[in-house]
Amino acid sequence: MLKKLSVGAWITVLAALMVLVSLIVYSANVSGEGYFQGKSVSGMTLWLILAVVLLLAAIALKMLSLKGTAASCADLVSGLCQIGAPVLVALSLINLISSRVEGLGFIYFSNADVIKEVQTPANLASGSGAIAGMVIMGIALALCIIAAFCSLRKKAQ
Repeated sequence: MLKKLSVGAWITVLAALMVLVSLIVYSANVSGEGYFQGKSVSGMTLWLILAVVLLLAAIALKMLSLKGTAASCADLVSGLCQIGAPVLVALSLINLISSRVEGLGFIYFSNADVIKEVQTPANLASGSGAIAGMVIMGIALALCIIAAFCSLRKKAQ
């Protein structure tokens, strides 16, 4: 079965892994101490898990040995999965950035009067975790977009 996987399928698997890593980093940021503790983004966990499911479903549908109309339907659904996953990851990234930008500005760019109270080790770690989550999710989004343009099945020889 692994011999059937094309480069596009491997990119899609890597994208799914990066989405999972971004979910883990996000969850650690929300559950860890510091400024963003308990400040979850509504629906983000669901969107990221659904994106992983869509990426893996796209590969699974292409691996099926179907003929005729069933093959056409599987190709169509697989293509929709490849389009839906980056949309969900982009939605998650946009919502994460919009929910964290004010807090990051407060942590890193406060005025001199309150900077010692704001820049505690826990808050700085929380800010760094938020930035790391955004970067990893951005990489996952780029991989999802690249994967959407790649074939998931090797050409018959």
